[in-house]
Amino acid sequence: MSVEEKIFQRLAELIEQSKALSVVNEYGQCVEEKQLADCSAWITAAQNAVHLIFTSPNAPYRLKADRIAGASHGYVIPTAVAELASVLRSMVTDANAGLLASVANQARAETFDDFLDHADAYVKEGRKNEAGVIAGVVFEDTLRQVCRNESIAEKGLKLDGLISELTTRGELSGVKAKRVRVAAHVRTKASHAQWDEYELEDVRATIEFTRELISAKLDK
Repeated sequence: MSVEEKIFQRLAELIEQSKALSVVNEYGQCVEEKQLADCSAWITAAQNAVHLIFTSPNAPYRLKADRIAGASHGYVIPTAVAELASVLRSMVTDANAGLLASVANQARAETFDDFLDHADAYVKEGRKNEAGVIAGVVFEDTLRQVCRNESIAEKGLKLDGLISELTTRGELSGVKAKRVRVAAHVRTKASHAQWDEYELEDVRATIEFTRELISAKLDK
């Protein structure tokens, strides 16, 4: 199960839990201490789920969730649960329509970029081994995500197979295919601690190519 699938499974659980928590008395309130505590915990969990999907603080869904979570609710907190549950349902609807895929990709791209920054720092220090390990892992994860986005079944396939499939589908030109195989070489050798099988320049090329791949296929 992918990270996204786990997150949206969690959303479904939260939506189901909200049904009981949003029940109020004839005055639109809740005075039962356990329900009040459970509502507060639920709102925190729901807000966290929204944050996991929307890393930008200016994303509308995140702004809405933060506004609800940050308000003072008192005995009408079940109403806040119902309001935030409605937000979660809208998110699920958008996700099922494919409207949140780019958001997940952008979040992943930001994470990958952070790791590549670390690899680049090691390159500048001449620490080939450390840089190769990090750059290789990010390269493979990026390539596999590109495959998933292109509906290519990547599970169980080795890097060479993924590269061939992407090349066949026109996602990688002949020139890029050569560069991607250099990156794959670094990934394979670094993962097996075969440090003498690649050079610092190969790591630098891997970082550069992976950044280009992220920019072209994920960061949009």
